[in-house]
Order: sequence, then C-alpha cells, then structure tokens
Amino acid sequence: MNLLRMELKKMNIRPYCISALVICFCLLGLFYIFAWVPHLESGSEASEILFSSYRGIAAAGGAIALMAFSGLASAMGFGYVIKEYSGSCAILLFSYPIDRKIVVWVKTGLLLAFITVALPACTYGSFLAFAVTGHMLSLVDNGLYIMDLLLIYRDTLILAFLADGIALCSIRIGFIKKSNSITALSAVLLSMLLANMAADINNHLTMVMGVTIVVLLAGVLFIFDMARKIERMEI
Repeated sequence: MNLLRMELKKMNIRPYCISALVICFCLLGLFYIFAWVPHLESGSEASEILFSSYRGIAAAGGAIALMAFSGLASAMGFGYVIKEYSGSCAILLFSYPIDRKIVVWVKTGLLLAFITVALPACTYGSFLAFAVTGHMLSLVDNGLYIMDLLLIYRDTLILAFLADGIALCSIRIGFIKKSNSITALSAVLLSMLLANMAADINNHLTMVMGVTIVVLLAGVLFIFDMARKIERMEI
C-alpha cells in the first residue's frame, strides 16, 4: 500500500489527463461528422449504413478511441515504466527494499487503471453528449433506446481491455531497445491492425471479445517476461 501511494506521488498524471480530455473533445466532433456522412451524396453505401445508426456511429468512434488511447498508453508506458529502468532511475528503483517484480506490476497496474477508466469515460461521455444533442436535433434517423446505450457501454469496456492488451504488448516491445519511438510505433501498428475489427463490433462481437482476451493475455505474459528480466538486471 505504501508502494502504491509512493508511485502515485511520482506519477505526473496531469499531462495524460489533459491528453484524454483532448481526445474526448475530438471524438465529440467526429461523432457529429459521422452523423452527417449519410447526408452526403458522395458517401459510399457501406458508410451510409454504418453511420445511419447511433450504434454504428459509436462503433466507429470506439475504433478511433482505441487507436488514440493505445498511443496515449504507449507514451505513459515509456515514461512511467520503460524510462524508469534506464540509467540513474534504475539505480533508485533497485534500491527499494521490495521485490522488483512487484514494483513492475504496481507501475503497470496504475497505467492500466488509468486507461481502463479514461477510455470508457471519454468515449462514452462524448457519445452521450452527442446522443442528447443528436436526438434533439434529429441528426440521426435511427432511434436511440436504453438497450442501445447499455450495449454501447459494454462495447466501450471491451475496447478498453483491448487497449490495455495493446499497451502491455507495446511496453514489452519498447523495453527491448528502451526506445520511445519503438514503443509508440508498436502501439500504433497494433491498434491500426485491430481498428477495422473494432469498428465492426456490432456484427462480430464474439470475434472482438476473443481477440481482446488473446491480446490481453499475451500482454500479461509479455509483462511477466519483462518483470523477470528486470529482476535479473544488474546495476
């Protein structure tokens, strides 16, 4: 518990909170743009079908949120985990009278807690703001019901866990060279590969859930491997 409080004090979370708010407002703007797509003559039939319902708009926004928060998580992972085990910072961490593996998991756990809370809060919050005004202004032809809101929230939680898995995988990949660019690039590539699938979550929920479980478990195993290597590191 003392370690958790100490790590919370060390973690400068304000820049990441500001970044999350920026993502939130960008998503809100994108929701309005998506709602306008079916009214464009140049829009394709597929996009018209996707953006003609609140659930379709929410799914597209969720895919973009997945990429945005995966990138944010990779930045946090480098600054708060990888960088801490480089140079003089590692000497300070290794001086803790605590198992090195525990320190790694506390740091990783705090990062995951932030992403797991921030992604649904920003994505679902911005969607609710859009849905209220969209319903008042009749921006979307399709109706919005309580069950739709519950299903959209469920989908957002699934994407939050998928972002967690991507973050863990990118942290492990970035730790190999202790490189910020490699960490960010791996997160971006992984999220881009999964973005189309995430946008189609309404039609392929089981597949998205399965991939989320696989990616999350792979990320946990990667962090176990990283923690073992850190335990064997010499100053």
